[in-house]
Amino acid sequence: MKKKILTSALALACVLTAGSCGGGGRPETSTAQDATTTAAETTTTTPPATLKEEDKAAIEEIETDFKELENKTVRLLANFDLNPAAGKPKGVALEMFETKCGGKIEAILCSWDDRYDKLSTMVLAGDSPDMFSAEDLDIVPGKIIEGKFQAMDDYIDYDSDLWAPTKAINDQFSLGGKHYLGVTSTDAGVVVIYNKKTIEENGLTDPAKLLEEGNWTWDTFYDMMARFCSRPDEKFGIDGWEFENAFAVTSGVPYVGLENDKLVSNLENKMIVSVQEYMLNLKRNDIPVPKSEYSWSVHPEKIASGKTLFYPQGAYVLFEPDNVAAFGDMEDVMFVPMPKCPEADNYYLPAVIKGFAIPTGAKNPEGTAAYLNCVMTCRDSEKVKEIEQNQIFEDYHWTQEMYDMLLKTRELTEANPVFEYYKAVNDNVYDIILNPSKESYNQGTPWSQTVEEIKYSVQSELDDANEKLANIIK
Repeated sequence: MKKKILTSALALACVLTAGSCGGGGRPETSTAQDATTTAAETTTTTPPATLKEEDKAAIEEIETDFKELENKTVRLLANFDLNPAAGKPKGVALEMFETKCGGKIEAILCSWDDRYDKLSTMVLAGDSPDMFSAEDLDIVPGKIIEGKFQAMDDYIDYDSDLWAPTKAINDQFSLGGKHYLGVTSTDAGVVVIYNKKTIEENGLTDPAKLLEEGNWTWDTFYDMMARFCSRPDEKFGIDGWEFENAFAVTSGVPYVGLENDKLVSNLENKMIVSVQEYMLNLKRNDIPVPKSEYSWSVHPEKIASGKTLFYPQGAYVLFEPDNVAAFGDMEDVMFVPMPKCPEADNYYLPAVIKGFAIPTGAKNPEGTAAYLNCVMTCRDSEKVKEIEQNQIFEDYHWTQEMYDMLLKTRELTEANPVFEYYKAVNDNVYDIILNPSKESYNQGTPWSQTVEEIKYSVQSELDDANEKLANIIK
């Protein structure tokens, strides 16, 4: 079953606008309307949130040439609402969209699992929504092949100065020269969370210091865990569900890539082989928390208790008070990006995107484009960055050190992002690769054995998808 992105994470992606769908790295702040437990989909608008008067004034001072929309309502189909609930921080881009474009976002809420079924139903009924989140990285190319989304080039000028900061990323997701996503920023998909007190008590070097020195690598990462681990003391180096895939792309190579409008398998690429050998070595030396001995459950609370050293996870969890408490007192919680692959030519990081797509048959694509233009206007504004920083400190109680690392992580990710496409082809490819790619790490199965079992099935699926792609973009 596909791992769903937490609603709270998407909520976060609605507010902080320094490089995201309202703000920067999947961290963007705000509490979204949660529809994951809702059986029936409904259209709803949460009670309005507000910004401080001085923040509103700062946004008003930002010069734009936006015109008031003729069709002011943009219908968003999602399991979250861009309109945060009353009392929660409001997205700066949303404020700009409302005040400078006269627009409003109307959420059509559905569960995460049902979002594509709901979209298909609406498209077939001639009632398409105007906007759909692209943050799950599963639209290009699979959902384009299925005809669920339309090109956005008639509504967004990707060659303009406004969109220059993300043009390279948007081009990467284009097909046949047409753009199907409005990507407003990238962010690290996974960061390495740790407790500074545990690091100090075990005589280890703080990973943040290693990063600053340019020495946060696979080698130092492994060395720290090896020195820390002790089976008799039930001390392990790493836990969590998100490490394996995030670590793989630090090699600079995804399991499945998209090159020149064609899906390619990298299962036997030497960098992927190196990744798998590293993870097999972790398992053989008893470094990961043995999930099989814990009923296949994860235990972030062992970070706070000093029993586990590292917990790779999306940074969004650090905007959720209950989750942060599992890692320790706020002044002790810290994170760094994934470590650098020594063999890679650059510091590659697992990336996620902030942005939206326009469904086929949308009635107000111009409104979606206007909202995305507001996000792009806000993303690099110093006034907006100040608002974002204040929101993080006041609403989420981050330390200055954490905030500085968030900015550093965003900067590093945007420089050399790597995107994994195997979940964006179809469910078959996802199922064939997902668990087998983790067998070295979880079960100690050599990659040479795994790849022989799956490579032909993967290639067959990619060949079929490429044939369909060629018919669409010819």
